[in-house]
Amino acid sequence: MSRLSTPVKGESLAEAGEWIRAAAPIRGARATDEDCRIRRQLINEALAARAVESGDRNWHTAQLIDGHVVGVWAHSAEEAELDLTVWCGVRCHWIVTDPGCRLFREYFPRGKRSAAEADRRFPLAPPRRIRDRFAPVDSLLDEIWAQPRSDTSMAR
Repeated sequence: MSRLSTPVKGESLAEAGEWIRAAAPIRGARATDEDCRIRRQLINEALAARAVESGDRNWHTAQLIDGHVVGVWAHSAEEAELDLTVWCGVRCHWIVTDPGCRLFREYFPRGKRSAAEADRRFPLAPPRRIRDRFAPVDSLLDEIWAQPRSDTSMAR
């Protein structure tokens, strides 16, 4: 058990993430399996201590306070915020549950990001809303293909 099992009163998830990052630093150029295991254990412990309920695992798109737009798979926005703070080392400006990655694709329309695109910073702003660009096909065709119901028979 770590100090996260009894959270400090008034401590935010971002502050807990900064504490985890300091408590479990990555000493080499890349995180080892052991580094990842330790950080994941501390993240799970922090979420449990704060009684954060986990829902369905979804993609979450976020903008960090340094302007980067990133994403992470998480069971809640709180878990996403904690993960991103721990792994990126920067607090989140906003986080949106983005199950279809539609918001993420608005920032990065080609899907795969080059190193230059991944390092791109956007002006800080409120989160964009996820928008449907097109109406579902079913709704467009309902009026055209629906046959009117009639009680009268055409056969006589």
